[in-house]
Amino acid sequence: MPNVIKRLGLGLLLIAIASGILLLADRGQRAATPGAAAKIPRIAILQHANTPVLDDSIRGTLDALAERGYRKGDTLTVESFNAQGDMAMGVTIAKQLTSGGYDLVVTSSTPSMQAVANSNRDGQVRHLFTTVADPFESGVGLDRADPLKHAATFVGQGSFPPVDKAFATAKQMLPSLQRLGVAWNPSESNSLVFVKKGRAIAADMGLTLLEANADNTAAVGDAINSLIARGAQAIWVGGDNTVIAGINSVIAIAKRSGIPVFTVLPGAPDRGTLFDAGPNFYEVGRQGGLLAADILEGADIRTISVKDVLDIVPPFLSVNTLAAKGLKDPWRVPADLLTAADVVVDDTGIHKKAGAAAPVKVVDTRPLSKKWHLSFVQLNNVVDVEDAEAGVREGLKSSGLVDGRDYDVKVRNAQGDMATVSGLVDASMADSDLLVTFSTPTLQAAMQRVKQLPIVFNYLANPIAAGVGPSDTDHRPNVTGIYLMAAYAQMMPMIHSYLPKARVLGTIYVPAEVNMVSQKAALETAAAQAGFTVKAVPANTSAEVSDATLALLSSHVDAICQISGNLTASAFPSIAQAASRAKVPIFAFQTAQAEASVLTIARDYSESGREAGKVAARVMRGESPSAIPLAGLSSVKVIVNEKAAAAVGLTTPASVRAAAQKVIGR
Repeated sequence: MPNVIKRLGLGLLLIAIASGILLLADRGQRAATPGAAAKIPRIAILQHANTPVLDDSIRGTLDALAERGYRKGDTLTVESFNAQGDMAMGVTIAKQLTSGGYDLVVTSSTPSMQAVANSNRDGQVRHLFTTVADPFESGVGLDRADPLKHAATFVGQGSFPPVDKAFATAKQMLPSLQRLGVAWNPSESNSLVFVKKGRAIAADMGLTLLEANADNTAAVGDAINSLIARGAQAIWVGGDNTVIAGINSVIAIAKRSGIPVFTVLPGAPDRGTLFDAGPNFYEVGRQGGLLAADILEGADIRTISVKDVLDIVPPFLSVNTLAAKGLKDPWRVPADLLTAADVVVDDTGIHKKAGAAAPVKVVDTRPLSKKWHLSFVQLNNVVDVEDAEAGVREGLKSSGLVDGRDYDVKVRNAQGDMATVSGLVDASMADSDLLVTFSTPTLQAAMQRVKQLPIVFNYLANPIAAGVGPSDTDHRPNVTGIYLMAAYAQMMPMIHSYLPKARVLGTIYVPAEVNMVSQKAALETAAAQAGFTVKAVPANTSAEVSDATLALLSSHVDAICQISGNLTASAFPSIAQAASRAKVPIFAFQTAQAEASVLTIARDYSESGREAGKVAARVMRGESPSAIPLAGLSSVKVIVNEKAAAAVGLTTPASVRAAAQKVIGR
């Protein structure tokens, strides 16, 4: 028996030695082949909040890693974290990351860098920071005079936007500019750096920089109001994460007071800022991704300098000429600025400079781990819904997913019957993994009944009014999607060109449709700014739409400017018929209404569908809807109907015809 035990022991020892040799050989092979399946690197990404700047930067980082062979979900494991603008939450997450066994932690934003750096003083994990304005002023032990002076596990890249260029651009647009306002959070060290820079530049230019503090996003509105009350002629937004998270409120408050907003942090070019002068943050993130790949491949962090990457990242300038309208001071956009701009927004849409480089996004074409069952829940059958549905399918396809392999689709349409919608939602809950809703009523019905399954919406104007949540980034955890408010501001000057003496516009709205109530308010605001008044008549059923139209026409409106809605879309023929008999022109916002309208400025429902399809694909690949911000689109299609214009005694102005993508009855 002892001999048997000896023989077994010797055998086990030989097996262990052989296994060790194989493991060592394998480890060497895996180290030499970064994409090898046997050892997939594991990284964590922490961002401070969902903002266009940080989202673009992280996308650039992941794309650069993919270019180098580190593809998320394939040859790279990526775990994403978001502090949602909460400093304390960022610190808590950082403590988890520094003890989580990651091969690399990547942070995007100054607060995220500080949180991880402070938790990683003992060097438990390698840490790379990106999208930080001035890392040397962030209190994490870096030395501007010696960029190699940093911890052995800590390195990154700075990217300080050109504040001087932004101030000079503002002065160029308004030579009489004297007072700029800035709101900032004193607890953000990066924000203090920007404000100090702004103070110095303002002093050199003979400007007064008015300041107000905002400790959180809820305080941003009060800060902006105080700046305007103190005589600010424009609001400048620097690199403050708190203010950027509340940028929509900043723009709305400033617009009501006739004050422009400009930033050094480019975002959606049509969000309402007059201009954005800063770096291309996708490229900033991409440079970080290339450095991350170097580190994963064995680069010694101790030999890497901390440097600013803006010397190799192209600058970016977007100008929104629409935001220059209705301002108290005579702001003007010089021709040379329009020529220099990478993106220009005007009455006809968003225009990108020819030849401007677009970020290349790597499409993930791998099959999903399971086949998803999708339900498309629709209220009615109109052309715009059909366009949106086709767009969703295209968005899924362009995201690398294959119909029949990765998912199947059931289309459920209520044929205009609201009572049927709840039953369609219940059926979808029983046999689906994800719901895509088309319209506000279908979204609201889904939110009432669906608490766990993900919901991706499109084909609606105002998700906040629909009850999705208080903001684009703070919304129900299982709901996200794409929205598009009608182009009321773009329509007003075109109505003036057809009807220079017109003063009263009419519209039909449905009080029970929250989207129509919010759009009625948006129309009234845009009309008032253009010198129009609006008469709105309510209707609650299809039969009432006809009577409401007659009542509207009898009140002597100069034109019908019909806001978008589900009931009015299905009952639009009765509106068109009554208006035709009365010789009153119709201006519309839905493609399906173009055949009877003098002019239609329709949002691109195909595009909104495509973007919603891409969002759905992100959810299907593992992202949580709660982490995907709601997104608004603003591209339009201008449709001129010369036959309809002639029928009411109008001639299409040359300027309107030149802006049209389609002309009917030429």
